[in-house]
Amino acid sequence: MNLILNLYIYGNIISTHNYKTMQIKPLFIVILLITFSFVNAQEYTFGLKGGINFNNIGELYHNGNNSGLGINVTPNDDTVYSAEKEMGFQFGAFAMIAFNKFFIRPEVNFVSSKNNYPLAFETAYWTSTKIDVPLLLGYKIYGPVALYAGPSFANISDMKLDAVEQGSNYPYVYKKSSTSINAGILAEYGRIGIDLRYQYGITKVEELRVDINRGIYGTNIAELLEYNPSQIQLSIHINILNINGENRRSKKGAWRGSGCLN
Repeated sequence: MNLILNLYIYGNIISTHNYKTMQIKPLFIVILLITFSFVNAQEYTFGLKGGINFNNIGELYHNGNNSGLGINVTPNDDTVYSAEKEMGFQFGAFAMIAFNKFFIRPEVNFVSSKNNYPLAFETAYWTSTKIDVPLLLGYKIYGPVALYAGPSFANISDMKLDAVEQGSNYPYVYKKSSTSINAGILAEYGRIGIDLRYQYGITKVEELRVDINRGIYGTNIAELLEYNPSQIQLSIHINILNINGENRRSKKGAWRGSGCLN
């Protein structure tokens, strides 16, 4: 109890320092929940995961010659380009804190996402990397199958559109943090599991004007329209360590003692 109180007090001191550090406060809430869960859990599992993702972002609005924002651009008329999906990847680590059929699953993941806009002359590629920290609450519905949902908090380390002119009046800028909601289904057998997840961004990405290299792409001034990002993730995980909460027995690579979720 003293540990939880100290973490809470320390989190409040840090969060009042300035606005940037105040954004870290949700992570202290996650730490408090995980600490409380470890004290009362029946079983703990730790493992590694990795997989692929397909990302959704907003449309790109190309300003034509009549808009007053472009000269000798292609196409001549205003045009909206939808972002096409490309396969990204993610990898990370997780803990499974079980209470009979219920469980809490905190994760830390590195996520790389890709999209592209098929502009008139060349394809413009959009990329993003982030550290994502989901806190998932789940229920084992039948045998090896479980459903889960929960929030995730991300720190975005990089996001760019390669077509944007460097040093222009309209640079590519982005928020460094975001919050999402997740829902998914997982199935496990032995030490191996598979996980299908949908992630929806609660943090809206606001409309952004950018200056694109006209000679290469055909577009000069464009707007990246407002959107809420979303993503489908497919991952495989492996359980490295299992600890029985009642007698704290440790079993490397063991899986809940029965070969599947129970």
